Amino acid sequence: MAGELTQEELAGEESQLAKDQREGMDFFAASSSEQTHRPRSGVGSQARRPGMMNAIRLQPVNENGSVDLNRLLPDATRTGSENVLATSCTSDWQQVQPGDVFIALPELAGNEENGHLCVHEAVARGAIAVICEEPVPVFDIPTYLVSDSRVAYGKLCQALASYPSQSISVVAVTGTHGKSTVIALLDSIFAMAGKHCGKISGLGCYDGMSHSAGIEVPVAAELATRLERMVAVGCTHAFVEVSSEALGQASYAGVEFDSICVTNVSDAHLDLHNSVQSYRNLKKSILKHLSPDGMVTLNADDPVSIKWLSHIDGPALTFGAKDQAEVSGELIVEHSNEQEFTISAGNQSAALRTTMIGEHHLSNCLAAATIALSYGVDLQTIAAGIEAVESLPGRMERVDCGQGFPVFVDAADTAESLRASLRSARHLSTGQVICVLGDPRNATYSEQLAIAHVVTRMADVAIVARPFPAEELSVGDSHQRARVEVVDDRRRAIACALSVAQPGDVVVIAGSRWEPQRAYGSFAVNTEQGDAATTRKLLYARTEQAPLRLVG
Repeated sequence: MAGELTQEELAGEESQLAKDQREGMDFFAASSSEQTHRPRSGVGSQARRPGMMNAIRLQPVNENGSVDLNRLLPDATRTGSENVLATSCTSDWQQVQPGDVFIALPELAGNEENGHLCVHEAVARGAIAVICEEPVPVFDIPTYLVSDSRVAYGKLCQALASYPSQSISVVAVTGTHGKSTVIALLDSIFAMAGKHCGKISGLGCYDGMSHSAGIEVPVAAELATRLERMVAVGCTHAFVEVSSEALGQASYAGVEFDSICVTNVSDAHLDLHNSVQSYRNLKKSILKHLSPDGMVTLNADDPVSIKWLSHIDGPALTFGAKDQAEVSGELIVEHSNEQEFTISAGNQSAALRTTMIGEHHLSNCLAAATIALSYGVDLQTIAAGIEAVESLPGRMERVDCGQGFPVFVDAADTAESLRASLRSARHLSTGQVICVLGDPRNATYSEQLAIAHVVTRMADVAIVARPFPAEELSVGDSHQRARVEVVDDRRRAIACALSVAQPGDVVVIAGSRWEPQRAYGSFAVNTEQGDAATTRKLLYARTEQAPLRLVG
């Protein structure tokens, strides 16, 4: 069978995984738990038929060649007497082929058609069963009424892919900020350690064979296909970015995480989750996906996520700048183009120098280091892997065209992330901090006020382009320090910021967007688009007359 490991190869893979995990946990023998990660084993997968990701048809690798829906969905309310053996599925009625199981998904915030209204079309195209969460008037084929059809969709996709998360160590990174950066750091660290790893992240994906653009909320079928491909090509680990939106849509239903890292949990994304508590509860629900012997990594500096420690029965590790963290870090010096810090774990420590700056980057480095240590990667290799990540798009990305002041392009679009970016800018500045604000997208009114509160107190000049509601920035009080300028568009806002900046000032262009460029077998940032490219062009066009100096 294509992609399947022999017994000797399988035993060797299990032995190496067990060794890595044993070494990692031995390093933390003094921690509160002495349990180890569970070694993974399983078979590979066969090549799949091409097709749209949302309409993927996976051929299961098991003795029956199919998935028994009665066993997969034991709590479903069934109609029809037939026992359905699924060999393929789709949630798009237009992609249904004879023999498919059709999953009727609910409408999502007006962006997706309600699949329950299309079941007759799906049946007419040859569906052999329907999975739904609302009663549907279908009597010719079996139906399975479930409490959440998205969860059922994820479980079925993972089953058809032969549960790839049971054959590879899936490391999930969640949190309000820092997810993509932590995954980029992990990817570099494990590559430095000689591991072949896949990743699914907003900054880019790699399935073990080819690179592609980033994904923030993967469709269940696409996720199953990518994980299955990672197993087939022999990846040892899969790093996945898990956003609150992905959790809300049950994108990872049926996936078992070998390790979970929580970077931080702040009061954000209320436009999607209505209240702070519902957002926190949704984030916390990721723990339900943890394998019985899985590891949890928590931020000791984050007051919300560290409270989860009391709800975790298995092994857990903490990271942070505080002394009580098991993996700690200390910022030594910070410059506009680099910073130096130390990472300490147990009786070992390493000094690092990174071209990415900010206390938030230090926290991300500590998160990645803690995960890598738990898998047996030594601290010096971790340091080398972290230092190899010189820049990431929109992560305090420095744009240097010979100007006499630092300019950073940053993706910060929430109050907390903006506070972290402006704090770093304030540390570097001997003059003014000039901030160009981005479009807050779907931020609620209270979130917009929080952004205005941060920028008017931490910046000296705030330049905003419509459609950002500039009236929120006009709320004045005795602590307001920023001068607010409103311009017509974002390009003009960036140009305005660069034109007023002088040596000693620091410019932060916040709320940045960036576009990836895709090519076969490669992935890179498209340097011809986005705020970084705009800033670079404006800096080169900026005329700076240097005083004439005669030599000789």
